[in-house]
Amino acid sequence: MQASIMIALVALVCMMSFHAAGAALADGDDGIDRPNGDIAGMPVALHANDKPSVCSKLCDTTPKCVCWAYAKPNCSGGGAIPMCYLKSTPMKQSPNDCRVSGVKNATLLPFAFKPLPTGAIRPQGWLKQQLQIQADGLSGHLALFWIDVANSSWMGGKGDGGLHERTPYWLNGFVPLSYQLNEPSLQAQVHKYIDYVLSHQSSDGWLGPEDERDGNMYWSKFPMMLALLQYYEANSSDTRIVPAVMKFLHVAHQKMFQVPLSGWSQYRWQDMVLSIHWLLENGKTGEEQFLWDVAELAQQQSFDWKSYFKGDDFPTGSATRLDMANHGVNVGQSLKSGAVWYRQSKDSTDRDSSYQRVERLFKYHGLASGTFGADEHLAGNMPSRGTELCTVVEGMFSLETIFAVVGDPVFAEHAEKICYNALPATITPDMWAHQYLQEVNEANAVHIDHHVWASDGPDAILYGLEPNYGCCTGNFNQGWPKFVSHLFFHSPDGGLVLSMIAPCTVNTMGLDGSKQTVTVDTMYPWDGLVSITAQSTASFPLYIRIPSWASGTTAVINGGKQQMAVAGQLFKVQCSGMTKVVVNISMTLRVERRYNQAASIFKGYTSRYFCY
Repeated sequence: MQASIMIALVALVCMMSFHAAGAALADGDDGIDRPNGDIAGMPVALHANDKPSVCSKLCDTTPKCVCWAYAKPNCSGGGAIPMCYLKSTPMKQSPNDCRVSGVKNATLLPFAFKPLPTGAIRPQGWLKQQLQIQADGLSGHLALFWIDVANSSWMGGKGDGGLHERTPYWLNGFVPLSYQLNEPSLQAQVHKYIDYVLSHQSSDGWLGPEDERDGNMYWSKFPMMLALLQYYEANSSDTRIVPAVMKFLHVAHQKMFQVPLSGWSQYRWQDMVLSIHWLLENGKTGEEQFLWDVAELAQQQSFDWKSYFKGDDFPTGSATRLDMANHGVNVGQSLKSGAVWYRQSKDSTDRDSSYQRVERLFKYHGLASGTFGADEHLAGNMPSRGTELCTVVEGMFSLETIFAVVGDPVFAEHAEKICYNALPATITPDMWAHQYLQEVNEANAVHIDHHVWASDGPDAILYGLEPNYGCCTGNFNQGWPKFVSHLFFHSPDGGLVLSMIAPCTVNTMGLDGSKQTVTVDTMYPWDGLVSITAQSTASFPLYIRIPSWASGTTAVINGGKQQMAVAGQLFKVQCSGMTKVVVNISMTLRVERRYNQAASIFKGYTSRYFCY
């Protein structure tokens, strides 16, 4: 390092020694080093009483510095004064009790449209009836009789063995369902499971069963964390939740250095990072650098979905490699990994990869129902091949998440299409039974030994409690409730975005603290008439997504002049006091050419006829 730069650093150390107390990020991650990659002239000797925040401030004011490490004094043979190592290369983490380290600018990029907390959006009309059917069906009764929930290993029982994912799957959907319906009996079930899981957390912080020793052991905790944090959003007075999740992440972080993510954990890492990012923004933990580090380590140990989708390993027809990468549920979950990681990486190619993933996946595997062919593994777009129910709901959630990060209406539109076609097709009307696989061209739902799908069993298209395999019995529960949770988003200008169209009411607060209430009354997708009433104590913008296929859509605000609403765009309405908007979505018939040049006929988003 040049002498002038070194002198400046030493002078800065002197100035900062008197006010070294900083924010949590400046305090660094205690016990973590980032060896090597030092700027020339390192280390910088600090004063005897200087804390890690002094080293952090040095990094902040040194243009070349991207991360830093603080060497504790008198630790394991070290010197009597602390040392600061500034680094020009983003080095990987390494456990070291004598070090504290951190990353420069370790803050997340904001959402394009920020999700609302669980319970802020309530279903109305036909959508409320649909959620009530779900509660009256399997969702509200699995805890009474299905061994993998009623006698779950998460509750000290013998059910839900192996991956231990089925109870977390169930809670991940059942928690929001119970609060969207505001039903005490459902919430009582939630409390029973949450209370047991928290009261039986191990002394070191591990959550749930601990009988696995490989990198798969982390996976079931991902949906459990999502369930716990959704519960906390609806019950922010429950002070147990954030500390319990933080305690788990501490032990998981330690274990990951010895037993890295592998298997399901490695391919589904983005769901872990979603929870960590929630804590970074909402947890007020004072351990922001630690959370950043856990997310970073998870990503470094993950499968490289970004390369997979743009490379030759991605199959452009029915997969011949029946492996984890081509597994349909993994692919459905992975759609959001680029968008999720973009908020931390700040690399625009991560964000932009979301477009490539969706375009390529649905070009080669897309089906008329909006989902993609994956009868366990990617299957091409032949309409007689199947799609797993888990793939349907995970694909929806990924697209909803991408919309929040990227803000492009195309992703919300695609999630809506899946919800209104593929989701109801694979569950009975009373929601007491479901299929493992659905087929677009399905002649019957029977036990069949000679079938076209590749690796699932003869009962895969039966409607039942757990046909073929029980994961979907747990995981289907998130489909409708998370659809409700993502109907509205906050916009950065203090407004609201209606991302997907369904009857509902949202109650929230604007950036200025004003109360905002919006009610949507509609029979969409069966009818194009959408009546919206907005009330607020202050003016705010309301953005309404107009479907890309709905050319000719009109809007009338407060009984005024009819306006054209551009298809595929967000239609803006400035709301003040009480504002009434009537949108008439053009529901013309359209034809889509698909497999072997056969046709699918749509009216709006409802697939009426399949002509293959």
